[in-house]
Amino acid sequence: MGQDGQKNSTHQTNAAGTHDMGDMMSSNQQQAAEEGKIWSAEFLGCGLSSCLYYMSQYILIAGLPLIITGVYGGTAFQAGMAMTYFQIGTILCRPFAGEIIDGFDKRKVLFATTGIFLLIMIAFNFTQSMDLIFFLRLLHGMIFAVGTTAVAAVAVLVLPKHRKGEGIGYFSVFVNVAMVIGPFLGLTILDLWDKNAYFIFLSLCALLSFYVVNRKQLDESLALPQLAKKRPWNFDRFFERTTLPWAIIGVFISFTYSGVLVFVPIMLTEMGQGTMASIFFVLYALTIVVTRPWVGRAFDQLGANILIYPGFLLYGIGIIILSLATTPWWIIASAPIIGLGYGAISPAFQTLGVQAAAPERAGAANATYFLSLDIGVGLGSALLSLVIGWVGFELMYQLNAAIAIVGILIYHFYVKRFYQRLA
Repeated sequence: MGQDGQKNSTHQTNAAGTHDMGDMMSSNQQQAAEEGKIWSAEFLGCGLSSCLYYMSQYILIAGLPLIITGVYGGTAFQAGMAMTYFQIGTILCRPFAGEIIDGFDKRKVLFATTGIFLLIMIAFNFTQSMDLIFFLRLLHGMIFAVGTTAVAAVAVLVLPKHRKGEGIGYFSVFVNVAMVIGPFLGLTILDLWDKNAYFIFLSLCALLSFYVVNRKQLDESLALPQLAKKRPWNFDRFFERTTLPWAIIGVFISFTYSGVLVFVPIMLTEMGQGTMASIFFVLYALTIVVTRPWVGRAFDQLGANILIYPGFLLYGIGIIILSLATTPWWIIASAPIIGLGYGAISPAFQTLGVQAAAPERAGAANATYFLSLDIGVGLGSALLSLVIGWVGFELMYQLNAAIAIVGILIYHFYVKRFYQRLA
């Protein structure tokens, strides 16, 4: 009896040990987070996938207008409509992105979004008309909204809590790298070969994005939805209220940023130096990439205000330099200053917006913040183009600087109180 009891006890102990071992193996991602590890396989896969999503967008922004006007005989207005259709797609789907990510198995969401992204890029190889290009750009915007939100939300979830600011800063570097090399690759491929090679390359980027993000499966504790299935169809189902203060600032940031993104190349072209736009954006993006590690550590160790106030100041100074620029080199000189400012404030507000929400609402928080950026860029591109038609580039950028000042005032007198609650 004693031996049998001992055997049973030993068997139960071994079984329990095996079960515990399984639990330990199945929670590697949580352990990595607790140990402070940023560069996990899951984080790296999400970062690379995000880079490829954004690279496809920057390749299309740079090269697709040339294809529309050169191959299909379209007008500049039609070339601009390709971007408009993309933006409509992102705004339509961004509100639902958080619901999809938080309400379904994140492994399936990543698989589906990257798979559809791949199919859309492949479909570009068979376009025979501008109408089909517009339709694919609409679909691209829709899947871009959900896919980029999904990889960002998963990346945040696998980061250690006490290093989220640093981790999100590193994650943003992937987007900045896409910003640097995307336009260059797109224009180079079109210059050396043709639109067929251009669209084949986009398809390969999408295939790689599909592979890297699905190669390592998420643990069930992170992948499975934590929210109740039955919830009312109201504002809170699709948006995260606690992220709204930061999203408000996001609108101001992206509105002013659209003036840089869209109109600096046009300004340089009117000066007869349109090719220098690539130098501007390379300097801008490299500044963000080089300073990103410091920015992330400063956020985690010193707090958000150490970045936000100097960041807004530098950002405003850079825009004022643009407004006063009379030669291309003054425009180029503003690039690293704007990069320093934007590279400090943008990830800071995104991090604060995500940290304000519960972990199970990470998808909705990211979707809410990204939607504010979509709205800001869309409004800025439309309204600032009208302003340029009325008063020119100089006063447009001065107006942009004033809008940035309004943004920092709203932060100081209203939004900062929400950060103090998080601290």
